[in-house]
Amino acid sequence: MILKVTALCVAVSMICSAIRVQRPELATAISLAAGLTALALAFGAAGDASGWMEALKRLLATEGDLTSTVVKGAGIAIVAELGSQLCMDAGESALAGRVSLASRVAMLGLCAPMLAELASLLGVSLPW
Repeated sequence: MILKVTALCVAVSMICSAIRVQRPELATAISLAAGLTALALAFGAAGDASGWMEALKRLLATEGDLTSTVVKGAGIAIVAELGSQLCMDAGESALAGRVSLASRVAMLGLCAPMLAELASLLGVSLPW
């Protein structure tokens, strides 16, 4: 799957580079179509990952709190990376940086309960 996505994106980027000089609007449309196709291919492979997560959850035999946190973290990372790359493609590197920063803050917030529980296990009281 990754080879297909990579080959598609490299080929389309070459085509778009050649077309962009004469028809920038056509290059944008082609790039968008290729991006959506690559995203569809990636989501097709996500089914394998969700099956793996279910198997891991059964193997660990936890109540699912950790598993749901990992899945939420992966979702934050994927959405933030996609948003950041879209901003970079649009030439807005400052906005891409803000998306990355927001994702880090969201992940820190997601991990805060785990850090508090770890601190309580170690006998350390946290100021919050």
